[in-house]
Amino acid sequence: MDFQLNLLIKCIVAVIIMVIVHYISKTNNYYIAGLILSFPGLSIIAYYFMYLEQGASKVRVTTYFAMLSAITFVIFLLVLNFTLKKYNIYNSILIASLVWVTTSSILIVIWKSYN
Repeated sequence: MDFQLNLLIKCIVAVIIMVIVHYISKTNNYYIAGLILSFPGLSIIAYYFMYLEQGASKVRVTTYFAMLSAITFVIFLLVLNFTLKKYNIYNSILIASLVWVTTSSILIVIWKSYN
């Protein structure tokens, strides 16, 4: 039951964040929607439960990986930005997502080889 409650809480937080992003993206301050997406709302909950279940050392290792994974997100944003000059939003998101999957896969392989 605890697992289901944890998952429900994470889903509720995700929905709240997406509603906020949707609302802000319709205002003159639409650019803040990008900042909201970088808010670590789900991570806070995940790190909290990880700490309770596995301790501080696991959280610290996970934060190192998360810092590296920010690189893949920046690459996603760069690719999205450049592809929007040539393609529509659907193709741009598809291309940027494929690049993200590729760079994330590389990161995982490298991470596993050192840990």
